[in-house]
Amino acid sequence: MIITRVKKLIFDSAGLSLFSSGSCEKKYLPIRPGKKWVKALVVKIIFIVLGRAFQSGSRHDLEIQREIAVWPENFVIIMNVFPEGPRMVLEKIHDNLIYQGNKFIRSDLVINFKNMECAFMVLTPQIGPVQAFAEKRMTVAGDLADAMIFTRCLNIMIAYLYPKFICKRLLKRVPAMTAKKQLNRVIIYMAGIPFGL
Repeated sequence: MIITRVKKLIFDSAGLSLFSSGSCEKKYLPIRPGKKWVKALVVKIIFIVLGRAFQSGSRHDLEIQREIAVWPENFVIIMNVFPEGPRMVLEKIHDNLIYQGNKFIRSDLVINFKNMECAFMVLTPQIGPVQAFAEKRMTVAGDLADAMIFTRCLNIMIAYLYPKFICKRLLKRVPAMTAKKQLNRVIIYMAGIPFGL
């Protein structure tokens, strides 16, 4: 009697059930993947910082202003994480990129990260954006010329946000940091990221 109860307990805990015929059949319960809420939070925070840095950088950096001059007014860029992850929306208004938060609006250029892992690796500088495109961790929906312009602007912002030893790993060519660019870096860190100026 006790041995039968122990066998039943073992089989039930393993997902097996005993039938009167003596055969065993596995029962599979549905498995739900866990949410990566810490990585999602980190990606969301980095999108906020990057969006505000783009907003400030487009006001102060001449290279970014030259690059985005070809885009029409109200040009919208979205960086999105599949399937329903956080996103960053930038819109060109009066020759500046304005960070619009994470609302989903009509867009001209969409850059999608395939999943949260890919977004986390690119945004916490483990791999660069060019390597992510090459490894198909990111996809582009929109004009390829516009995507190249955005990639060049992103490289400039990476040079502002990260120190040189990290930039050497991420970028093929690190932009030279002149005195004006060092001043822009201070403005982006002190006024751009906290206040969006």
